Amino acid sequence: MTLIRPEQDGFPRRAVTQAPVAARLRGHWQALWQADGPRGRLPRRDQLDPRAMGPLLASVFLIDWTESGAARFRIAGQVFTRLYGMQLHGAPLALLFEPSERAEIGRIARAACEGPETVDLVLRSEGGAGRPPIGARMLILPLEDRWGGRTLALGSLEVAGDVGRAPRRFRIERCLRAPLG
Repeated sequence: MTLIRPEQDGFPRRAVTQAPVAARLRGHWQALWQADGPRGRLPRRDQLDPRAMGPLLASVFLIDWTESGAARFRIAGQVFTRLYGMQLHGAPLALLFEPSERAEIGRIARAACEGPETVDLVLRSEGGAGRPPIGARMLILPLEDRWGGRTLALGSLEVAGDVGRAPRRFRIERCLRAPLG
């Protein structure tokens, strides 16, 4: 299945269609999802096994919601440090996006948790001085917190192409949302 247009203008679109980390992370998450009842039960954060996700951890993130309603990184793998040039623990998810996209990524991430639904995003970062154009795939999967609330999400980010000079910010090229149950 091709999710995006053929390559043009040097943008590495073809590489973005491959997402092996997302596929493995989704498999781990699905193994924890309990299909009881009409909607099932979301995996809980304490069910996640870092050993099982070992090779994926550089690309994995965990976000939660602040009282102000922003999604913040609780965990952000090394790919995020390369993209932004610093550790993102505690930083808003929106920092990785162009200012014009920040409200939309907030709505998308919130819908993933509240829906609940899985979200698969195709992202693009334009080139510039020291920054070649790059593409990325982001997966967002809802989790239950320890009290049964829907305030957490697990995800991955896979980058196609050389990151170049940080910070990098993305636009959303495509969003595929799939309700659970």
